[in-house]
Amino acid sequence: MAKKFEVVGDEALRTEFMSKEAGVTIAAGDLVAADSNGYAILATATSTAVAYAPRGAASADLKCEVTIGNDFILKGTGDAAFAITQKGTLVDITTTTQLIDVGESSIDVLKISPMVDAGVAGSTAGIKVKINKPLF
Repeated sequence: MAKKFEVVGDEALRTEFMSKEAGVTIAAGDLVAADSNGYAILATATSTAVAYAPRGAASADLKCEVTIGNDFILKGTGDAAFAITQKGTLVDITTTTQLIDVGESSIDVLKISPMVDAGVAGSTAGIKVKINKPLF
């Protein structure tokens, strides 16, 4: 299975380990949030801050490696085709599939790149974003 999000380029990620409850599986490339107890969970459309999990964590694991800050660019898939007018806009993620919600801006956890190569107009693939509201 392909990663939902992947880091663009060869950026060095600053990471830390976050506690996770057994039974929760986080795939490599998922965005994570914190539940009310501070445990890592899969980020959803209502997550107010997120981090990137470069390696994921199996169900039995009690911790998950996540990014610190947002000094890196991610590439992901949109829930609808990318339009040039979306460059530089604040957007959300979808509830369960972790797609870039290119038309929604209510929580604004992601920001679409304003650069020339932010995405291909008319395509859902390869949209570049930064985390706008990092967990830490």
